[in-house]
Amino acid sequence: MADNKSGKRDRKYRYLDYASLLPKAHAADVPTSSYSEYRFSCGTAPFKCTQSYFKRLVVLLFYLLCFYLVLLGILTGLLIIVLQLIISDDKPFLTGKQSQLVLTPGLSHRPNIDFLSSVIVYESANPQTYMPYVQNIRTFIYLYEEVNIRSQDGFANCENGIKSPNEPDLVCKFYPIVLESCVKENNYGYDRSEPCIILKINKIYGWLPDIQNKTLSNSPLVRCFGRYAADFEAFGNLHYYPNITVDGVVYGIFDSVYFPYIIQYAYRSPLVAVQIKNARRNSLFFVSCRLFNLITPTEPLNFEFLID
Repeated sequence: MADNKSGKRDRKYRYLDYASLLPKAHAADVPTSSYSEYRFSCGTAPFKCTQSYFKRLVVLLFYLLCFYLVLLGILTGLLIIVLQLIISDDKPFLTGKQSQLVLTPGLSHRPNIDFLSSVIVYESANPQTYMPYVQNIRTFIYLYEEVNIRSQDGFANCENGIKSPNEPDLVCKFYPIVLESCVKENNYGYDRSEPCIILKINKIYGWLPDIQNKTLSNSPLVRCFGRYAADFEAFGNLHYYPNITVDGVVYGIFDSVYFPYIIQYAYRSPLVAVQIKNARRNSLFFVSCRLFNLITPTEPLNFEFLID
């Protein structure tokens, strides 16, 4: 009997709503979220809601515009400081041993119509195959010709390898006529299977040739040879213009009167033409050219030839 009474008591308290025992809050005390207010205002006044949305969007866009304009102004100011105060137009920021080139210039050559490939391939009987190489050399030589037609004022006189006046700001004119048979009138030898390669020393600010043996020559020398044993027979005879003979060996010569390069007006690097004669037809041969008579060794210039 006691068990039945306890069971009824349990069922009674089981369905008791405990929330009803708490004090009821007033409607004004119930917190409401801004999102709820936004939904309520949009439901009652949609035009006002849309107008408020666009107003906030305009404010946000104006803020972003001002932010990026200020950021752009700061970056522009820093760029002006770097270009005008740190980097000079008259001198590189890093020179000498601090430069990545470390005063060890290399060689470059023309023709070079494809910077991704060092192979020169053409048919001497087909102008369409060799004229791109001829035109590449002509365009390069024209840079010298346009300087040579100018008045001698502002240039040094460099006849017989003597610079007068010997001032660094004055440069010598280089006349392509010293390349002898490697001239445009002969199509640089490409139409007669005697192609010419024009060599130059890459410009490095302030570089003076560190001559190894001044009794041989006061200037850097250059000589080309076969990269492999089979190449010596493939490309026949090599002729250099201008040249010098040292101990019975013929070298191309870059006259020292053209150095140093310090961004002078109308400066042009000296050139050496290497003409390949009696080259073997339909045979790919590898050529390597290197500077000599320098204390600091330099990297060789490598290229390939295939004459059909």
